[in-house]
Amino acid sequence: MSVPGILAAVVGDPAVAGLPRDTPLLSGGLGLDSVTVVRLLAEIRTATGVDVADLDLDLDALATIGTLTDFVAAHREQRGGG
Repeated sequence: MSVPGILAAVVGDPAVAGLPRDTPLLSGGLGLDSVTVVRLLAEIRTATGVDVADLDLDLDALATIGTLTDFVAAHREQRGGG
């Protein structure tokens, strides 16, 4: 499953999967709260094997849908899961 697809499932809105890559995940965009972010990161870890919280201590990857998608893709490739 793609990161936008995982995000849509976590927030319970299929339309989220079609949002632009530059949509902010936190304030000024989707406005995800801390509980939703934890759920999102857990689902990404389960679906892709990439532990964003462990690999990105400042969580810069959570800036936008695109930064998160690119981060996960890069780390999947490093793991050989490309």
